[in-house]
Amino acid sequence: MRWNGEKKVKESMQKFSRSAIIPIKFMAVMGLFLAFSVIMQLEFMPAVIQGLGGLIKSMMDAMMNNLALIFCVAITSSMAKKNKMEAGVLAVIVFLIFLAANNSWLTSQGMLAEEGAMGLYGTGQGYVLGFQVVDMNVFLGMILGCLTAYVHNKFSEKQFIDMLSIYGGPRLVFIVMIPVTLILAVLLCYIWPVINSGINSMSNLILGAGVFGVFLYGFGNRFLIPTGLHHLLWMPFCFTAIGGTAEINGQMYTGAVNIFYAEMANVATITSFDPSLRFAMFGFSKVFACIPIALALIHCANQNKKDEVKGMVLPAAFVGTVAGITEALDFTYLFASPLLWFVHSLLAGFSEALIWGLGIRTFVKDGIIDTVVSNSVFSPSLTKVYWFVLIGLIMAAVWYLTFVFLIKKLNLKTPGREEVVLAGSELTLSVDLPAKASAAGATDIELVIAGLGGADNIDSVTNCFTRLRVDVLDVSKVSEETLKEVTLHKGVVFNGNNVQVIIGMGVQPFKEEVCEYLGLE
Repeated sequence: MRWNGEKKVKESMQKFSRSAIIPIKFMAVMGLFLAFSVIMQLEFMPAVIQGLGGLIKSMMDAMMNNLALIFCVAITSSMAKKNKMEAGVLAVIVFLIFLAANNSWLTSQGMLAEEGAMGLYGTGQGYVLGFQVVDMNVFLGMILGCLTAYVHNKFSEKQFIDMLSIYGGPRLVFIVMIPVTLILAVLLCYIWPVINSGINSMSNLILGAGVFGVFLYGFGNRFLIPTGLHHLLWMPFCFTAIGGTAEINGQMYTGAVNIFYAEMANVATITSFDPSLRFAMFGFSKVFACIPIALALIHCANQNKKDEVKGMVLPAAFVGTVAGITEALDFTYLFASPLLWFVHSLLAGFSEALIWGLGIRTFVKDGIIDTVVSNSVFSPSLTKVYWFVLIGLIMAAVWYLTFVFLIKKLNLKTPGREEVVLAGSELTLSVDLPAKASAAGATDIELVIAGLGGADNIDSVTNCFTRLRVDVLDVSKVSEETLKEVTLHKGVVFNGNNVQVIIGMGVQPFKEEVCEYLGLE
C-alpha cells in the first residue's frame, strides 16, 4: 500500500510538472522578444525603431504580469483527461471568480491594504486584472489549475436527464467549482500570509547557503532528468517566490527568471543583478558540456562504429548547445553508464557554483541563442560574460577529458563500444501491428504504437520537451527493444505504467500524430 501511495504521488508530480512546462515554453519566446525590444530602444536607434521596441515591450509585459492566469489555463487544460477545450474555458472563469471573491472578502472584512510610497509592495497584496487580492503570483494559477482539473476529471462526464441535461457535463463542474472557489478565496485570505512567510524563510535559507546551495541546485537539476522530476526543482525557483522577490520600477516580481526579465526591461536603472540570478544559471552545462561529451563518445567508440555514433550524438549535441534541450544526448549514455551521468551532474553543480563564486552574473537558463540574446542588453562589466566564456571553455575540456578517462579506464559500454547493433536490425514485435499497417511498410507512428502494446493498451498520451509520455494499461505488453529500434536508441524510461519514449525536438508533432491515429484529444 505504501509503495502504491508513493507511486501515485510521483505520477501526480510528473503530470503536474509536464503541465506547468507548457507556459514556460512560450516564456522562452517572450524572453527573446523582450531582449530585442530593449535593444530596439537604445538611444542611437531611430525614433520609429524605438517606438516599435516600446510597443513590443508592452506586449511582452502583458504576458509577464499575468502569468498566474496563463499557468491556470495551461495546467487545467493539460491535466484534463477529456473535454480539454471546456476545461480551458472553465479555468479562465474560475480564475476570475476567485479574484472577485477574494477581493470582496478582503473589502467586507476591512482587510484591504493601503498603498504606500511603493504601492502595495511589502503588504502581501497586489493587483491582478484590476482586483486587489492576496498576492500569490504564479502559485495562484498553479493551485486553481490543479483544483479545477481535478474537479473537471471527477464530474465532467456526469450527465442529467431531460430538463436538467443542460446542467450536466462541464456545466456541472462549474456548479461544483462556485462554492469550492468561494471557500478557497476566503480561506486563503488567512492561510496564505502564513504560507508566504514560510516561503520567504525557506528562500532566505537557500540563499544563505551560498555557493554550496548553488552546487546542490545545479547537481539536482541534472541528476533528476531521468525521473522527469527536475522540472519540480527549477520551476519554483525560477517562477515563484521560492526563488526570491524583488521590486523593480515600482512593480513586484517573484522568481529568478521573472526578476531577470524585469531587470532586462528596465536595463537603464540596473546597476547590479538580484541574488536570485543564481537559480537561472543552470544552462551552463547545456552550453558547454554537450559538444565535449559528444566528442568523447565519438573518440571512445570502436573504429568501425565511429561514423554511426557521430550520426547519433552530433545532432543531439548541437540541439542541446543551441536550444538547451539535452535529453536526446543524455539518454545515449545514461543507461549504458549511470556513473557517467552521476559525474556529469557533479560537474554541472561544480561549474555553476564556480561561476557564481567568481562573481560571474550571466543569465544562462537554456541554450546559446537564449544566452547571447538575453545578456546582450547588459554591459559586459555587469554580466562578466568574458569570464563566463573563459570558464566555460576550461570546463568543456574538463568534461571531455573526464568522460574519455572514465570510459576507457572502466571500459564503459557507451554507444559504439557494445556488441549490439545500434540501428537497422530487424524488429521483432510482441503484438500485431495496427490494422492500418503492415510490418513491411509500417510508419514510425505505427511501430511506436505497436511497441507500446498496441492501441488497446494505451490509456493516455502526453509529451514534454523531448519525451512522448504514455500511460499504458499493461506494461508487460510493452516492447522496449522495439521502441529503442524505432527511436534509434534515444532511450525508453519506465515508471510504473507510465512509459517515456525519447523522441527529441520533434516530439510535439509526433505526439499529435499518435493522438490523431488513436482518436485521442
